[in-house]
Amino acid sequence: MDTRTIELNLKKLRSHQTAKPFKFLFPHKNVQKESNQLVSALAHEVRNPLATINLAVQILKSPNRVLDHKVYLDIILKASGQINDLITDLLTSWQPGERQLEKCTIHQLLDEALAMTEDRILLKNITVRKDYSALDCKILVNKEKIKIALVNIIINAIDAIHSQNGKLKLITRSINGKCTIEIEDNGIGISRENLKNLFIPYFTDKPGGMGLGLSTTMNILQANHATVDVQSGEGKGTRFILCFEGIQQSGE
Repeated sequence: MDTRTIELNLKKLRSHQTAKPFKFLFPHKNVQKESNQLVSALAHEVRNPLATINLAVQILKSPNRVLDHKVYLDIILKASGQINDLITDLLTSWQPGERQLEKCTIHQLLDEALAMTEDRILLKNITVRKDYSALDCKILVNKEKIKIALVNIIINAIDAIHSQNGKLKLITRSINGKCTIEIEDNGIGISRENLKNLFIPYFTDKPGGMGLGLSTTMNILQANHATVDVQSGEGKGTRFILCFEGIQQSGE
């Protein structure tokens, strides 16, 4: 990883100009608030690859375990690179104003989000099951931002799974012009009280959590005209249901 590049990017983050790239996450806020929330949101996103690094290091330090050290060292290097790429992308790619919308398939979006979280899934020995519809529904969205939303939901599911038989299920459906994505886990679940506060900024029940992942996710989904419903209960796992307007297949 290029340490000098990271240092230069961090210096740029301290400047006033960095208030704009995250404007899409916090609409109707003044510049000072945007600047503060940019730093908080960046810290949240960086914590995902940092958590992957910590998991890999903990496994490497485990006594009495025969390991392929190269596998875990590669995971650490990949996560370190993700941190650098994240900072660079924030400063160079996310310019003020909305990025052009793209036609994407929901299967493509899910597979790319899974690829971004595959190391965490591997380290926690989680089984992933895909139940994709025969028709790969197309939607018109800001692709990179929707991937962030999907990654946040998947990471939330991974963190909720504490058992040895962790399972993550991805379901897609296309009904009456609507494209739905369901992300289901068999984790600890969410209490009824916490469910009401799930998307409120800075609300979290995770030790050391920042409470920004799901509020960011909600803002992204709303900006892309998608809806989200959450079904959960303590000890019963959680299911996120996302609904998008589909693009007519004819004329493609």
